[in-house]
Amino acid sequence: MEFGFSAAEQAFADEVRAFLRDNPLDRFPLDGMDAGYGSGAHSRAFMKALGERGWISMCWPESFGGRAEPMFFKLVLFEELALAGAPFGPLAGSWQTADAIIDYGTERLRREVLPAIARGEATFWQGYSEPDAGSDLLALKTEARRDDDHYVIRGHKIWSSHAGIATHGLVFTRTSREARRSRGFSMFVVPNGTPGMDIRPIRSLTGGVYHYEVFLDDVRVPVELMLGPEGEGFQALLNGLDSDRFWGRFYKAPALERVLRRLVDHANATGASADAGLRRRLAAMAAELAALRVLFYRAACLLRDGAPITYETAVAKIYADETGQKLARLGMDLLGPWAPLRPGSHEARVDGEISHAYLTSLGHTIAGGTAEVLRTTVAVRGLGLPAEPRKA
Repeated sequence: MEFGFSAAEQAFADEVRAFLRDNPLDRFPLDGMDAGYGSGAHSRAFMKALGERGWISMCWPESFGGRAEPMFFKLVLFEELALAGAPFGPLAGSWQTADAIIDYGTERLRREVLPAIARGEATFWQGYSEPDAGSDLLALKTEARRDDDHYVIRGHKIWSSHAGIATHGLVFTRTSREARRSRGFSMFVVPNGTPGMDIRPIRSLTGGVYHYEVFLDDVRVPVELMLGPEGEGFQALLNGLDSDRFWGRFYKAPALERVLRRLVDHANATGASADAGLRRRLAAMAAELAALRVLFYRAACLLRDGAPITYETAVAKIYADETGQKLARLGMDLLGPWAPLRPGSHEARVDGEISHAYLTSLGHTIAGGTAEVLRTTVAVRGLGLPAEPRKA
């Protein structure tokens, strides 16, 4: 596979770098914390700046207001923003939701929500996990009952990123108990502030808030806000999860590269780079990040060419999250007694970024599919191993 950029893609990369030079990141106020995935913090102002340049909708079909640019333009944008440490936290979720609306959405969703996404004004939280339905999402209890031209949703969601500061939720519900286990589910685009919705913050290890739990107490949602036909939401969910594992982690390699560069600069400035063992660890990490980038570009080429993706995104997500944890541990070792100091601390080294990276990375191998479950996916789909151990 050829991983080089075309002339048009390289020109776009230059355009993004020029935008970042002309618009210092400290000009954009932050609305939500950086959870360490590589996409930075949540900034409504930054999202609107991307929207003003047409970058959010650039790969959409022209019939939906886009420019029909190749998919790799998204990759270019992600890489440049991640390398710069930009606050584009909601971008991947906005792209995923837009794709779902283009594929499955009603005319109302396409008319009202898509333009808001394109302007950078609509952002989304995922209402998938529940207290008793995490890795097994089909065990969910949230139900949507049809009532004339509305559905009435009752349930409880948890670990919903950005729910308190986003504009809409993607709420996965059960609409029938008669269908077989993988059917009878439906997805809704629910505006925040709908009566009956109670959003409560969950404090993270860093002291900030990234996740929320959402209580849905007879929330009335118009039929036109359902994604796809009733009972067919499970396929939309699977597509969203596969997309999340790719688009929600693709930018981790360039983001970790930025952190590694800061650690190398610190080691050189303090003389720590004279230690041969440390140099080997830093060099080994550079090699791992190069391998991680290749994994994601291989999956990207398969997606671009319409080839089937069965286990590749699972491999890339596992490697991305575990490499991020490894880099954070390396940074903690390098900084020594200053490592636990958080951003804003007077004596913090590397602006306290390593402490933040270490604390946020702990949950990454759980979010978006646990590493244990994804290894089963790789074993079954990638290696052809049995899903269950054979009985003797």
